[in-house]
Amino acid sequence: MNAMTRGGMTETDTRALYERFPHLRKIDVMWGTRECRDYLFQLMTDTRGGKRQGFPAEHAMTIMSLLMEHDREFPEFEYEPRDFVWGDEHRRRGSGR
Repeated sequence: MNAMTRGGMTETDTRALYERFPHLRKIDVMWGTRECRDYLFQLMTDTRGGKRQGFPAEHAMTIMSLLMEHDREFPEFEYEPRDFVWGDEHRRRGSGR
């Protein structure tokens, strides 16, 4: 059984993740939004200055799978607006540099 999300069914089985970490069920509510992508990414990075324990391997793999699935389904949220395309660099720095 897969997780029911706003956008339909995810391919990733989230049952064990949500059983161990029930507060992560909010992923289902946010699915298909930039906030969901940002949240999944933050779960996989240390934002606590080295004080984050991290998830057990099984659950970290589930979160990573969700992040990759979200990026496939909603590629428009994969990159932040501050990212730039190669060749745009001269416009950001000013002409002549």
